[in-house]
Amino acid sequence: MQLVNEKGKLLDVQGQTDGQNRALVVSNQNKQHSQDWDIVYEEDMKDEPTKGQLNEDFGFYVERPFHIISMLPSRRYVDIIDRRNIVIKTPNSYKSQVWWFDQKSRTVKSQMYPNESLDIQNAGRNKNLQIWKSNSGWF
Repeated sequence: MQLVNEKGKLLDVQGQTDGQNRALVVSNQNKQHSQDWDIVYEEDMKDEPTKGQLNEDFGFYVERPFHIISMLPSRRYVDIIDRRNIVIKTPNSYKSQVWWFDQKSRTVKSQMYPNESLDIQNAGRNKNLQIWKSNSGWF
């Protein structure tokens, strides 16, 4: 759905960029997804999933431990090294390879560091992944 004002301008995301804290603007129609919106009325909102239930929007079961496994031939697990950096490593039995989805922050958290989540360095202005204090910035 598109939201159009009386002058034919559409609600749009500035720069057509999907980013945290990105400003909203009005602009001419540009056929970009940044002008598409979904309206969900409050009475139609589903209850938040609880522990063990599937969050259909994110595809994770709430607070249920999991491993993130590379599809490369060696099938290595996502792991934490040097207290911050995210890498792939041979499977081991360490908590640094165990993750879980936190419904409240909507982030993937580390079992080893439960107050920290997967994060993109420099508030998303870098390409490197790390774990960092949970702030909902990843999604």
